[in-house]
Amino acid sequence: MNRPVVVQHSAGIAGANGPLTAVQRVLSSSLSDRYEFVRMHQSAGNGSLNVPLLREWVRLLRRVRPALVHVRGLQNEGLHGVLAARLAGCPRVLVTVHGTVRDLRQAGRPWRRRLLVHGAEPATLRLASHVGTVCEYAAGRDFLGGLGGKFVGVIPNGVPLPTHPRAPRDRVRAELDLRPDDVAMIAVSRLTWEKGYAVLADALRRLPPSTDRRQHRSAARRVLLVAGDGPDRDTIAALLAGVDGVEVRLLGNRLDVPDLLAAADVFVFPTLHENLSNALLEAMAHGLPVVASAVGGNIEVLRSGGGRLVPAGDPDALAGALSPLLDDPAERRHVGELGRKVVAESYSLDVMLGALDRVYQRIIQE
Repeated sequence: MNRPVVVQHSAGIAGANGPLTAVQRVLSSSLSDRYEFVRMHQSAGNGSLNVPLLREWVRLLRRVRPALVHVRGLQNEGLHGVLAARLAGCPRVLVTVHGTVRDLRQAGRPWRRRLLVHGAEPATLRLASHVGTVCEYAAGRDFLGGLGGKFVGVIPNGVPLPTHPRAPRDRVRAELDLRPDDVAMIAVSRLTWEKGYAVLADALRRLPPSTDRRQHRSAARRVLLVAGDGPDRDTIAALLAGVDGVEVRLLGNRLDVPDLLAAADVFVFPTLHENLSNALLEAMAHGLPVVASAVGGNIEVLRSGGGRLVPAGDPDALAGALSPLLDDPAERRHVGELGRKVVAESYSLDVMLGALDRVYQRIIQE
């Protein structure tokens, strides 16, 4: 029996893009036994209408004749995906919403922001035959109102649940020159101000001295590991370098993030806006306690435990939530175990694949 052909659209660079990570997980999953997957990927973003790319994709789609084209994201890249599908005569185009330019406080030139918010993103939604979101928060956004029968529901991000999440801990900590008593915070994201790094730097300056009684026996340190890269790297690095009492290490884009999570003790996520972060879920899957801003999908992920939510942009609240976790290993273990349970029940890779399969079947059979 022939498998239905499903085209998987994606954009970005490996290790720096949540939707791309999701695509890679789908392609290597058991769903490849049910569907014949075809990639439609672009490494760089589109600054304007890319006619050669459209032609390339239209030729590809006409050749493979897919039962469904799954486009991830809005903005300019998503518009190219749905436009190519429509030009190629594909009747079923699923767009999943992972974010929107309207949330960005620094979206480049104002005219480009207006073009995306009022042009590209609405056009992407209109051209789609079906629309889904990755979290309940996104599903309730005003700009998605009026979709009617197009809306297929929430398809949550899902991450692998490691069997032995702390197994590489000693090896990786040695490679990072972390001592046994050092407490390592970790942030994983693109290096943009949108991710709250100014708030984080301010919060780190407000941390009270450690009360861990073990520290009189060794020169324990507080360390912040930052995995990721982005347009604001240099200015963020300069701001974090001025924090006393915390050693900051910018590690750049990493393909070994699971190992870094195993080596860390606390995940910190002060983002100013968010839908559903893969980095957050991966940290919880590794048993790390989380301190995150109370925005978007963070709220629904952490409502059953696994971390502490603080108001976005509030360094005092962020420092106040971090301090007890940095000082109390038992509390870190307790909160981290709750978070791992939350991911296992609601945000595992199996949960995501099951939701995706149900949506694919529903759309293809219509």
